Amino acid sequence: MTMTPRELLQRTSFGESIAELEAEKLKNYFLQTDFWKDIRNGSNDIVYGSKGAGKSALYMSLRNDEGALFDENIIVALAENPTGNTAFSSLTSDPPTSEVEFVRLWKIYFLVVAVDALKRFSIDDNDFKKVVAILSDCSLVPAQDRLSSFLKACFDFIKSFRNGKEVSTTAEFDPVTGAYTGQKFSLSFGEPSKSDFEKGLIPVEHVYELLQRSLLTNGISLWILIDRLDVAFIESEVLETNALRSLFKAYLDLFRFFAIRIKIFLRDDIWKRVVDKGFREASHITRYQSLSWTRESLLNLLIRRIVDNPHLVIHFNIDKEEILSDIAKQEELFYRLFPSQIDVGSRKSKTLDWVISRTKDGKGINTPRELIQLVTHARSIELQRQDNGINELVNENIISRQSIKEAVYPVSQQRLEQTIYAEYPRLKVYIEALKGEKAEHGIETLAARWNTSPEKTSEIAKDLEKIGFFESRGDARVPRYRIPFLYRPYLEIIQGSASLDED
Repeated sequence: MTMTPRELLQRTSFGESIAELEAEKLKNYFLQTDFWKDIRNGSNDIVYGSKGAGKSALYMSLRNDEGALFDENIIVALAENPTGNTAFSSLTSDPPTSEVEFVRLWKIYFLVVAVDALKRFSIDDNDFKKVVAILSDCSLVPAQDRLSSFLKACFDFIKSFRNGKEVSTTAEFDPVTGAYTGQKFSLSFGEPSKSDFEKGLIPVEHVYELLQRSLLTNGISLWILIDRLDVAFIESEVLETNALRSLFKAYLDLFRFFAIRIKIFLRDDIWKRVVDKGFREASHITRYQSLSWTRESLLNLLIRRIVDNPHLVIHFNIDKEEILSDIAKQEELFYRLFPSQIDVGSRKSKTLDWVISRTKDGKGINTPRELIQLVTHARSIELQRQDNGINELVNENIISRQSIKEAVYPVSQQRLEQTIYAEYPRLKVYIEALKGEKAEHGIETLAARWNTSPEKTSEIAKDLEKIGFFESRGDARVPRYRIPFLYRPYLEIIQGSASLDED
């Protein structure tokens, strides 16, 4: 039965803009991207990308693919909760006191996570049994099977190493000779004597050697995944920097244990903040990929979501394989569903380029999140318009140009309220002061709007440039700052350059 455009649109979904909300659907239209292939084949460990660029989608896709990975002898362990409360929330009020303590915490925590994951697969060789015994004797096998409980047990244990100690204060020593006398295992972050080692004082690195030996004996590898680091330490930028510097130091220290791979998913602006504050080891991190999106890759992502709609496939007689193998055919399909232009005219851009320009930030970055938000809002607006008896669709289109034009406002609002204002609240007052103003400013016009000195104005403007609210233009001596289209609808920004005369 042939459906009307309204009926077709009602049955159409472009997916969720947040990966956690569509974990199962990612299997259908995400797994073929180059980003996915590079992380899936094990060649990269670390994924950097801006907010909304698809880090969590990669993470969720790996998690969804646990069964297939297991068939390839790879066990997946999660070091952070995919949703809900972060496992690290308790550290905000009582954080590690030094970077050294944080590195130790990461190493012990990954051990506990690894052992918990391997227990589920009935690993029972002698090396693994010894690892379990060591952790058990150190009270590192929590009764509650929750990551937050794992972390608490690890941190309680790490505290016994404070004041620069390399051996836990819970270890047993002879009061006369000072030699280790404990009958149970205990961990050390230093190198114990041969005698103490034989009595059960075990360096952490040796436990990792036992764990790797167990993995090799069983012919398996272990991937430990950690995501949501942008919210794990959100309460304190200092804590966040210490935690992430320590995480990457622990990653590098453990890199030689090739059967154990730590997969880290991190926002690039947070990584840059860590590096800017000094991190010499950064050059040693080589197994990484940075998520970036081109016009073609964004189109491909959208088309994959479109052809995941069976009603659209039938109605438009779409051959999925043929479409996905040819970028020209993907663009052709896009213009069957969407209008050719939003602003009509011989010098006006085509719709796809118009949409990309309206969802790009001041650093020139486009992400799937804003693209999916825009077409999803446009769908809702189109349905409302048709419910009101307004039908401006042309040809085979299912969404009109007016619906797309109106959709930029909620996208602009979401980006400002849920990202910029939520993460950089101190800058909100300066952004709001530009409401209703022209799109381009110099230091003088900004200083007049903000009532700040030239020096302070320059500092604020650079901060706004760093977060992508401003696009820098001109040269360093006479800088100009332009507000990108992404933020203009919500702030009611007017095209043009501001001048002091307007005041």
